[in-house]
Amino acid sequence: MQEIQEIGLVIHDLIGGNSHYIDDYLAIYEELFPQYLHYTPVMRLRAENEVDESAIEKWHQWLLIVDDKPVGMIGFLYNKIRNTGLLLDFAIKPAARKIQNKEKLRFAHICLNLAMQQLVCDAKAAGYDAPLCMIAEVEHLALVKKYKEYGYVELPFEYFEPPCTPELLEVSVREKIFDKIEYQRMFVGAFEIPGYPFDINAPGVAKTILLTLLEDHYHLSADHWLVQKMIQEIPV
Repeated sequence: MQEIQEIGLVIHDLIGGNSHYIDDYLAIYEELFPQYLHYTPVMRLRAENEVDESAIEKWHQWLLIVDDKPVGMIGFLYNKIRNTGLLLDFAIKPAARKIQNKEKLRFAHICLNLAMQQLVCDAKAAGYDAPLCMIAEVEHLALVKKYKEYGYVELPFEYFEPPCTPELLEVSVREKIFDKIEYQRMFVGAFEIPGYPFDINAPGVAKTILLTLLEDHYHLSADHWLVQKMIQEIPV
């Protein structure tokens, strides 16, 4: 548990047996991400089961509570092999979005910075000074514009989100539903970790971002059409 007393924020990380607040976490997810309800069993299992320390991805599922009320959630992970962070789910209820600290940072910005501070801790535990960046797929252009205020840099590629992860297939009893879910057009880019300069145009960075997503998270093969498409679009 973390506390940020200035804004009355309490954070519970619902991973590895800490499932006491998982229903609150999933209620926010179901309210604000109704199109992704098929992922909720995976989130519950992450909270209930012990962490697999050998896994490439180290997950965090943060429930955000202000004044004893659940107001938001963040699902993100650290990739131990590529030394990258990956933001998967981030939602704040409308009533909490105007919360600010004394530096006038808005609640979303505060929470993103806290998540990136956690990624720095994860990177240090893996032997690095800090992660390269925190990657994020973004569905809407308006959110891309807002994220850019928080240090997000967009890659200029036509990117598509794969329909599911191997984790989801393992827990699903209705695998045929994924035949009906198409690859969804998304924006893709990354946040700069505060205090650690990041050049998204540096050699190898775009490829690292794409492989973190497509090979490590979605487990697409190197010859998959989407992997081939994205790699071919990276400037030489």
